[in-house]
Amino acid sequence: MPKTSRAAVIPEPNAPVEIREFEIPELKPGAALLKVANAGVCGTDVHLWHGKLAGVPYPLIPGHEMVGTVEAIGPKKIRNVDGHEIKVGDRVTIHDVTKTCYSCWFCLIAKAPTKCPNREVYGITMDSTKWPHLIGAYSEYVYVTPGTHVIQIPDHVSFDGAGAVGCAMPTAVHTVIRSPLKWGSNVAIQGAGPVGLMLLALAKINGASTITSIDMESHRLKLAEKFGATHTLNIRETSLKERHDFLREITNGHGPDIVYEATGNALAVPEGVELVREGGTYTICGQYTDSGTVEMNPHLMNRKHLDIRTVWGSETTHVYQAVRTIADNYDEFPFEDVVTHKFLLDQTQEALETQERHESVKAVISPND
Repeated sequence: MPKTSRAAVIPEPNAPVEIREFEIPELKPGAALLKVANAGVCGTDVHLWHGKLAGVPYPLIPGHEMVGTVEAIGPKKIRNVDGHEIKVGDRVTIHDVTKTCYSCWFCLIAKAPTKCPNREVYGITMDSTKWPHLIGAYSEYVYVTPGTHVIQIPDHVSFDGAGAVGCAMPTAVHTVIRSPLKWGSNVAIQGAGPVGLMLLALAKINGASTITSIDMESHRLKLAEKFGATHTLNIRETSLKERHDFLREITNGHGPDIVYEATGNALAVPEGVELVREGGTYTICGQYTDSGTVEMNPHLMNRKHLDIRTVWGSETTHVYQAVRTIADNYDEFPFEDVVTHKFLLDQTQEALETQERHESVKAVISPND
């Protein structure tokens, strides 16, 4: 087992990223050491860099999306979520949320474990200044703590192909479960980033009739077509009225049954309410950080008899279903093409800046290349 690991560290909000070396601690019973192949650069990581999330300990090793190979296992056998023993050399991902208590009011009564106040998240809320330190994916190695849920990556799925597992596909799976996507539905998706692309794939798999992707970047809209979009709308080239009229034209005058928001931009929400049909469903899954307030018309939502739904976080079942969905549909969609930019660990600062400028669809850091 290696003795040390290099990792990228955000010393404090808005400070330049530093590369530091950490001693790899002894593995406790139930723990494992993951050699990171790809660490996904999530939009949340950019917000962490700017200090926009509450309850985050700095200095921080960021990175909650990770795929890699099991390098070592502690003195106690551990099993993946399928119940199979994990072995050195296994290709895996993990559910980044750990220590969900399943004992509090949210877990037991509200049946909303993603709101459990005791949850801890790799690369976000787990404290890098304390033992075992290596709990963020922007690192050559990650200390997988006892109790972490591990999911096997099938052999035919590359690490780039599994890059959508981190946040995008689990969020999309959770979103579709929270909304009434049915065979023959007319769907519109605001945003053609990773989450939006995975929603496109799920809409296609579930037999949606029309699937419209709405974005401002032409390169993302081209990729959206490969993920099942029957139509695309560029908001730089169309007005809200034109988008509204087009969506009604392709749905026999009704509009989309479901509109999904996957932009992270608060300004998308009033438009989504305008676009969805009367009696339809508007589902918000992109607002994981505070992008500001917008003016809304409650009468419009009420008059349209809308079902408004929101999505926060993912459970282990969503991560597991995400891996299975990608594996089962690997020949149908170009999952590997979602990774448009790859960076070395020493290029972490550049990776964050690239993500912030929306130049990448999905950027990953490969710490061991």
